[in-house]
Amino acid sequence: MPFVRKIVNSNVLAGIIDIPEALQNKRVEVIIFSLDDNSTTVSQIGKTKKAKGFLDKYKNTALIEKESAAWAEAATGKHEHR
Repeated sequence: MPFVRKIVNSNVLAGIIDIPEALQNKRVEVIIFSLDDNSTTVSQIGKTKKAKGFLDKYKNTALIEKESAAWAEAATGKHEHR
C-alpha cells in the first residue's frame, strides 16, 4: 500500500488538526495512507479542516506589494558585476 511519511514542526498542522498540548512546538511524524474500510464516513472520522488560508493571519500586506519585483532586484544585485 503506498503511503507518505514526513517529519514536520507541529505548528504547521495546528490549523488543520487538533494538536495535543504535549506535541505542540515539537517535530512530529505525519503518515498518510488510504483508508480501506469504505463504510467509514467523514462524520466518523471527524470534521475535516481545510488548509487553505490558515496562514492568512500572518500575512504582511506591506511586503506583498514588494513581492512582484523582489526576484528581479535580487538577481540584478547579485549579477550586476558580471
